[in-house]
Amino acid sequence: MEYFKKMKFDKQTIEFYNENAQKYSSYSYEHQKGDLYQKFLNNLPKQGSILDAGCGAGWDTKFFLSNGYFVTALDASIKLLEVVETHKNLEKIESDFLNFKCEKIFDGIWASFSLQHLPKNDFKPALKLLKNSLSEIGFFYIGIHEGNKEIRDTLGRYYSYYGESEISGIIQSLNLRISSLDKLESTSFDGKKINTMHLLIQKNK
Repeated sequence: MEYFKKMKFDKQTIEFYNENAQKYSSYSYEHQKGDLYQKFLNNLPKQGSILDAGCGAGWDTKFFLSNGYFVTALDASIKLLEVVETHKNLEKIESDFLNFKCEKIFDGIWASFSLQHLPKNDFKPALKLLKNSLSEIGFFYIGIHEGNKEIRDTLGRYYSYYGESEISGIIQSLNLRISSLDKLESTSFDGKKINTMHLLIQKNK
């Protein structure tokens, strides 16, 4: 396993995850995403490469590794990365999205409720950088809160919510297309009910 560090991110959000890594790990485990996993992996080659962009406590990473994929786990929280179990097919990178640089090209990029921690004016530049690491026939999953606000939740974490037309416009402006979009109800770590969107994205050909 290799390990890299490069940082610039919302300090208060990082501090929350660093201080609550073990507790958040247990919460993440309870919210596995079976149907979403399969929808994503059905479009990837067997034993392909995945960038878990904002890996959190690593439950998605763990699932991908257990199914034979090679995973790069990216997160801005060092304590969350420490919770992620080591594996021969795993590389960890401590970085925010705007400073992320990687020479690898991935078959899939998985960003589950991570890009929403960026201010809205940083979302498109971050998505553009991640797109550069996606293969021409790769698939990009984004999970995000649905709404139209920028807030700190009751735990101090920074969030940007997006409406369907807003996020669709950003995606299309980067020469990407949405192959599927699902809306679900869920519960956040602070116990609040939330509406979520789950997007599967490809590069335009």
